[in-house]
Amino acid sequence: MPFIEKQRHGDHTYFYLVKSVRVSPTTVRKVRVFLGREMPSKERMREMLERLERKMPPSYSTHWLDLGTIEQLEDLRAATAVFRTIPGEVVPKDFLVRFTYNSNAIEGNPLTLRQTALLLVDGISPEGTRAEHIIEVLNSKDAWEYVQSYKGSLGRGYVKKVQYLVTKNTSCRIQGDYRDGEVRISGSEWRPPPPALLPREMEALFARFRESRKRIHPVELATILHNGLARAHPFTDGNGRTARLLMNWVLVKGKFPPVIIEAKNKERYYSAIEKGDRGDDGAFAKFLSRHLLDQYSIRSKDG
Repeated sequence: MPFIEKQRHGDHTYFYLVKSVRVSPTTVRKVRVFLGREMPSKERMREMLERLERKMPPSYSTHWLDLGTIEQLEDLRAATAVFRTIPGEVVPKDFLVRFTYNSNAIEGNPLTLRQTALLLVDGISPEGTRAEHIIEVLNSKDAWEYVQSYKGSLGRGYVKKVQYLVTKNTSCRIQGDYRDGEVRISGSEWRPPPPALLPREMEALFARFRESRKRIHPVELATILHNGLARAHPFTDGNGRTARLLMNWVLVKGKFPPVIIEAKNKERYYSAIEKGDRGDDGAFAKFLSRHLLDQYSIRSKDG
């Protein structure tokens, strides 16, 4: 609600039209329009109100997360900013190993955590394992490094490149482009859009992301991108791994540490995705925030 603010400078009083807007979870910004040394007429005040509204920045909002969770997430973000000055103190040294193991295990890759570590850390291929399973692990490293170094904006070229890196040299029929046929998600009633509608659906997702990225919390923004990809299921293979990589890209850009969705929580993870398929993205935002807080030892109030 706009209000009149008086400021005294020397022998004179000056009037300003002021309105407050929340631009981040912790920041409220006041926007002012100078009215003069005397209160303006009603007609002039209407003009000033219109000018004030034109100056207003986009307001910050939260769609799904409660204030208590937001406060804890902001504590984590603040701590992350401090520890970024200490190399290796934000993300555990074995993060890539654990992220790769869990992300691949969710999709059915049978390699153990130890076997994944042997591949990524020691360059040793476990005996008796399929080449494709080994390639998926190595691909995860390439995709992770690409995502973490990417400085551009979200768009089809970027998303397709991430899926290509996830699936290259595997049996995935279409690598680096949208699927050309219908697809069903195992164990889900959700029917992703037919291939003819995919380009339009994906561009709508990218537009929603761009429109939301400065107005909502990064965890909610990561939810929008992850669940949008899960709903569209745009690729013949690698949809989940691509979505989790891009989810972490959003978190890191938002000054948060990356998160691991653990395979042991696969059922809860899929349940949150399915609620998103039915229009309740809030379920995934809450799941993601709890996972993030738990992994970095800041507990959410509801456990």
